[in-house]
Amino acid sequence: MPEHIAGKTFLTPEEARATGRRVLTPEEIAEANAKFDEWEKTRNPDAPAPVPFGGRFSDDLVGTEYDPEAPGYPDHMRKELPPDYPEVQRKQFER
Repeated sequence: MPEHIAGKTFLTPEEARATGRRVLTPEEIAEANAKFDEWEKTRNPDAPAPVPFGGRFSDDLVGTEYDPEAPGYPDHMRKELPPDYPEVQRKQFER
């Protein structure tokens, strides 16, 4: 059964295949991870950090059932942030 969390739909690989979506094979996942590992070795560790930005573009949960300020969600439909949610982003949702 698809799970809907914060405006996103999560499917198991079997559910994704049943809907006609392409699912990566373990070999394809391993190849992608190897490419990221190779990139990680060659990137410049002294490069400046990305410019921070805020608002709705900085957090996927803004405007969802996890955002206490989002319109359109009755109190009984609102959800609490997961305990492992990053503390930096958690502060913007404190009531």
